[in-house]
Amino acid sequence: MGTALLLLMLALEDPPKDVIDFFRSVASELSEAHDNGNGRAFLDHFDKSMRGYPEFSDQIEAMVAAGEVSTTIDFVNTEGNDQKRTLDLDWLLECEGQRPKRQVVKCTIEKRGKKWKMTSIAPLEFFRRE
Repeated sequence: MGTALLLLMLALEDPPKDVIDFFRSVASELSEAHDNGNGRAFLDHFDKSMRGYPEFSDQIEAMVAAGEVSTTIDFVNTEGNDQKRTLDLDWLLECEGQRPKRQVVKCTIEKRGKKWKMTSIAPLEFFRRE
């Protein structure tokens, strides 16, 4: 029973600081994208070879062109090491002119040099403007 409790406690721990900083930057760049006139800074956090990237990129650009965006990301679950992590994120997305959306988004991040890049995210439809 002690081992099960320890595993549960480890699962509930916050991710490492560099992962928290990465997602803080992701949220900030998406929230500032409309003011910047495009979503390039936000999209720079993603691996361009990610499955569905072209459609995802188009969805983000359409979203930020349509109005202000604000987002909040909370960690639900995180597993992995200092090179690759899988995460479940409680993602709240508020876009001007539409109802707020909230969903658990699953993603994988991997180190590319010294920086994290998102290599998968699902569901991609979550980011589609209604």
